[in-house]
Amino acid sequence: MADSLAAIAQDTAASTAERHDAQVEFAKSHGTAGLASHLLPTAEIQPVIEHIQGLFAEQELAKAARGQLIKGPWKAKSTIQGGQSVFLDDFQIQTQGAYWDRPGVLGFDAMRSMVDQTPILNGIVLTRIRQVNSFCRPQSGSNGAGFVIQHVDPNVELTDKQNGVVQRLQQFMINCGDERDPRKRKRMKRDSFSQFMAKSVRDTLTMDAAPIETEFKRDRALGLDGFYALDGASIRLCTEQGYEGDDEVFALQVIQGQIRTAYTYDDLVYEVRNPRTDVNASGYGYSETEMLIRVVTYLLNTMSYNAGFFDKNSIPRGILNVFGSFSTEDISAFKRQWNAMQRGVSNAHNLPVMVSKDQESAANFTEIGGQMTEMAFGKWISFLTSISCAIYGVAPEEISMESFATTGKGLSGSDTEEKLVSANDKGLRPLLGYYEGVFSDFVIQTFSPEYNFKFVGLDVEDAKNRFEMRKLVSTLNEGRASLGMDAIKDKLGDAPLNPVLLPAWQQESGVGLPPEPEEDFGDPDAADADGDQPPGAGGPPEQAAGDAVDDGAPDFGAPGSAMTKAFTHADFGLSPQPIYSIEV
Repeated sequence: MADSLAAIAQDTAASTAERHDAQVEFAKSHGTAGLASHLLPTAEIQPVIEHIQGLFAEQELAKAARGQLIKGPWKAKSTIQGGQSVFLDDFQIQTQGAYWDRPGVLGFDAMRSMVDQTPILNGIVLTRIRQVNSFCRPQSGSNGAGFVIQHVDPNVELTDKQNGVVQRLQQFMINCGDERDPRKRKRMKRDSFSQFMAKSVRDTLTMDAAPIETEFKRDRALGLDGFYALDGASIRLCTEQGYEGDDEVFALQVIQGQIRTAYTYDDLVYEVRNPRTDVNASGYGYSETEMLIRVVTYLLNTMSYNAGFFDKNSIPRGILNVFGSFSTEDISAFKRQWNAMQRGVSNAHNLPVMVSKDQESAANFTEIGGQMTEMAFGKWISFLTSISCAIYGVAPEEISMESFATTGKGLSGSDTEEKLVSANDKGLRPLLGYYEGVFSDFVIQTFSPEYNFKFVGLDVEDAKNRFEMRKLVSTLNEGRASLGMDAIKDKLGDAPLNPVLLPAWQQESGVGLPPEPEEDFGDPDAADADGDQPPGAGGPPEQAAGDAVDDGAPDFGAPGSAMTKAFTHADFGLSPQPIYSIEV
């Protein structure tokens, strides 16, 4: 058939119409599909075609992605404000539609459960909460722990109007808002400042998530009306596109998979203590519990092992070998009596009994393993506790635990103060600094940029050292005033308490010094027994004894003068006999 069609198509004697029809039929019989079907089977060529098509599709996707991501500050006419780089990975699997789920091995609920079930971590968190609680009130005077609202320039002396603003801001922080009535605050679900800090500190130390909801007044120009502590485990951050096309919504409250609340940047403060640049972190923090996953696992295993020794231990304490010819009834009765006396709590320790008839009647007990004279792996527990305290910046002594690096126990020892100061510098001070920044930027700044929030009194001086320092620069009246006592009205009240300055003050004021002795030149009218005037009487010493000239030699005076008096024992408190006399 094909040969005949080819012959007709090439036959010049045939008509034009016949040759055309023959060429069409020949082309149909030798088309591409027919050629492909003869060269390669369809089932074998299809994967190759799909692979080529996939490569083209990936290239097109890459081109589209590069067109969306390549942007930056070098574009002079860019209208996009803020950073132009990629901060979040849009293709990560934790994306749940409108929000990012927290990446990592542990979720928020798992981290909270870790702290609740681990006494060491619970002790660390409770210690920090109690320490922070002492700072949740305005500082009284200039001493003690507390917080202050101060001017951004510490050298500025506040006016009466500015002091009034400071007092109002302090009351705002104490009540977590403008409402002072505690019953009305309860209806508004608004905490006191100490309650707010207790909730927030626990969440930030557990999950590094301590969101704060801010409530503005109806007239937003008047600033905040209050703020609230939210459950950090319920907040999810949105993608960069926002929520339902609104890029102002950056966070959602999700409870049991249901979106309950949407937050703009004016409605929610979400600041983490341990931020990361990881594009896969989705903007969430890096909590201490996440750093301690393996440590907490080891702690729980060790504690379970120790606890199981008393109620779930199936390892026998030993094997009892009984020698002699005993009946089955006797052996059963012996086993019952032995187990009734020796088995521990919850019948934990079973005792194998072996009977042998080869020797005379006797009994032998073979102990298996060593007995637990103290908690197993005590040093191991100290090591794990020290690691946990190091991550949180807490001294083991603060939670009444022994440090792995030292042999001291408890809070005894000369270096205890140094340890606690070091722990405050590593843990408590950064924690308070984090809240200082949050309150200053997102609460105080909404009222006025001239003020900021600061915790004070962390560097508490020793009472004795503080007293000694005050004594060096205080007077008696100032010391009495510090004790609430009345001042002394005479000059003694101005006396310094510093014993080094006391002689100089006495010399300057003349208080307390003995009167200067007056020189006695004798009575000019008095005469001795012979009627002669005593030498030196009636004039100064340099005019006595005939105005004698001082030639540098010792002058013991004339006979019968004071220098010729016989010294007796009576002069030294002894018998009156003369000891010696000086004659000239």
